[in-house]
Amino acid sequence: MNSLGILKDKFGNIIGQMIKYGLVGITNTLITVIVLFVLQNAFGVSYKLANGAGYICGFINSFILNKLWTFKGNQKSTLNQFIRFALVFVGCYAVQLGFVILLVEQIHIEKNISQLIGMVFYTLVSFLLNKMFTFKD
Repeated sequence: MNSLGILKDKFGNIIGQMIKYGLVGITNTLITVIVLFVLQNAFGVSYKLANGAGYICGFINSFILNKLWTFKGNQKSTLNQFIRFALVFVGCYAVQLGFVILLVEQIHIEKNISQLIGMVFYTLVSFLLNKMFTFKD
């Protein structure tokens, strides 16, 4: 195969992974939002604790779907990938939660809106890190 063909295959694979990652992200977001908003609004759980519970549920779903579907061509050790995935999650989550706290407590943006803004930020950063670090070829 010539260089152009290899480039097309590589680019096509990345686009496919981005689409799959996006679909997994939609699923994770729905799970996270449902858990987070139910705990926060129906049960009166603090927004910080509800945020953590929602993201943990999304994290578990995300690892399973991304390992088995999005990046399925990469058959590295599941334990190694889980550890890397967890490191990315913890780093992205910490930054995201700090951002949400800043939005709620300092900028005084409504807590539900702040949670949604934080989710967008988290998703973009986590895709890049998971592509380049967790599930790299």
